Amino acid sequence: MSHPYKQFENTPLWNIINKAIAELVENDDIELKTQKEYIVGYISKLLIESNIVKECT
Repeated sequence: MSHPYKQFENTPLWNIINKAIAELVENDDIELKTQKEYIVGYISKLLIESNIVKECT
């Protein structure tokens, strides 16, 4: 599926965020109404833009 966050896919940052969201969904802590790729990508983008995370590789 195409989304605007392709450059972050398959990076350590993406994998950690994706795993965290998957665990929250599995535990019924959250329910997703948006495709997970958009959520993971947006969080990745914000962390990098805020300089919390220096790089995504």
